[in-house]
Amino acid sequence: MAAIISGNFRSLNAAAFVDEVRGDRSNIYIGLGKSSPWGGTTTANTSDGDAPAPTDTLDAINEARQQMIGMKLVTDQDISHVIPRYDWVAGAEFVAWDSTDPAIFDKAFYCLTSDFKVYKCIVAPTSGGVSDVPTHVDANITATSDGYYWKYMYTILASDSEKFLTNSYMPVKTLTEETKGTVAATVANSTTFTIDNENPRIMVGQVVTAIANGAATPNITTDTVVTEVSGKTITVSASITALADGNIVNFGDFLITDPKFSQQQSQITSRELTTAQGIHRLKLINGGSGYDNTGANTGLVITGDGTALVTSGTINSNYISGGAFVSDIIITGDNATNQADNVGADFSVAQATITSTTAGASGAEYIPIIAPRGRPGFNTSHANGGHGCDPVFELGGFYVGINVQISGTVDTEIANTQDFRQISLIRNPLISGVIPVDPPSAINTLKYIQYDSTWDDKALPLAQLVQQDDYVLENSSSGFKGYIVNIDIAADKRRIYYFQNDLTGYVTPTAADMVIKTGGQIQDDYPLAANNLSSSPINPPPENFNSGSGEMLFLENRDPIQRSTSQIEDVKLIIEF
Repeated sequence: MAAIISGNFRSLNAAAFVDEVRGDRSNIYIGLGKSSPWGGTTTANTSDGDAPAPTDTLDAINEARQQMIGMKLVTDQDISHVIPRYDWVAGAEFVAWDSTDPAIFDKAFYCLTSDFKVYKCIVAPTSGGVSDVPTHVDANITATSDGYYWKYMYTILASDSEKFLTNSYMPVKTLTEETKGTVAATVANSTTFTIDNENPRIMVGQVVTAIANGAATPNITTDTVVTEVSGKTITVSASITALADGNIVNFGDFLITDPKFSQQQSQITSRELTTAQGIHRLKLINGGSGYDNTGANTGLVITGDGTALVTSGTINSNYISGGAFVSDIIITGDNATNQADNVGADFSVAQATITSTTAGASGAEYIPIIAPRGRPGFNTSHANGGHGCDPVFELGGFYVGINVQISGTVDTEIANTQDFRQISLIRNPLISGVIPVDPPSAINTLKYIQYDSTWDDKALPLAQLVQQDDYVLENSSSGFKGYIVNIDIAADKRRIYYFQNDLTGYVTPTAADMVIKTGGQIQDDYPLAANNLSSSPINPPPENFNSGSGEMLFLENRDPIQRSTSQIEDVKLIIEF
């Protein structure tokens, strides 16, 4: 039995993940781990080998958990749909959108111009690269002098460019045009209200209006916009005078001063075009034979579930040579026949037939190229779609980009002046046994041994050394070993933070004499006697993080990356669904 995973399913999974990060159902963290070197068979090894490919086994995942040195929360602003990047450069060749091509999302059928505008190719010439850059931002499909036809999709915002634009990928988003919610509880003179159900389509910046819906008349100041969405709770920019249980709230346009306004209006206009989901191109499958080179006596009939498509004249002669059809037929721009053509609207299926009264003419075959309808839910008033209505869906947005910044001065819970070699994604780690409603921005995931003031003179110089080389804390009698990550010498802390992995083993520490090693050699200057330890040397990570909790969704092995108090790490991930 044959089956496929459709592009729709991939897009749905990517969108669901983005919605989960942005909603209140889950906390997603970037995990940093493994400050010890790759390679070697014992803890004596201090030189790095090549980072191995991670394996999707329970043992490998669990070891990666044990090696984590800290986690950083992924916020709403840290995640975006992304797509492969194809720059418009003179001479580059692009292919036209093709609803019949199963590999279309692996091809350059759209472009990014130097002013960060994204255009979708609707028609491409038979051969030749681009020479005339598109610049229009209206909803019409527009021809350039090089024979390409382009549909404006969106402009990448500066904030998105800074976080998600790379040499290989670029951000893409579909903006909500209109969505609704029912008020769950009456409020007065408040900047927050709740709705009956979470609505992932509500976006910060949308203008809020309301209707009574059989309840008391609402009173919302003009141009009040959403400033925050937290589950069912909506925060707005101005105090709401009155909003009653049962009122219907509409979340609509962005203000004209909002940088998202232009894309939203382009989506709306594209959806409302009389040619939305029209057929702009017929793809040549078989040229046939015996046709009149002038196009005389040759017509075109297109049937399908749409309306208003007109190709009533005889076919233009430029499509025929030597009695055979030689190229795609372009309907848009009155290019198909010698009379006025109309691409029609609202097609999801269609068939094309070449007719001819010329004796012996036969065999020509074309397939109409269908425009994508887009996903439901972005506009509650207009269900139809077409090119430009849903950029994420139309351009193959089954990639997700994550960019988390980890500050050396702000995110001090994550060990500073230390390297890491593993990056992971963790869903819903537990704090004190529960998923926190207000999750911490950063979490120290390391266990620690606590020493007392009698060891202060040893701790200070060792704290500096462990930032430069790999040191191991060890008790030979019990078999305990742990890689030292950092030492907190503050008087109220006095902690040696460590992690364990398969090389150290997982023996728990006891209040016994220990040694410090590097390269397998005992460092005699730093003996750690039992009487230097606090009465309870076995300590959980700070913040009551439950080690081993949460689902590991992603794991990447890398060459070492150094953390420093003087820098900010940009951790970027691209995940394909």
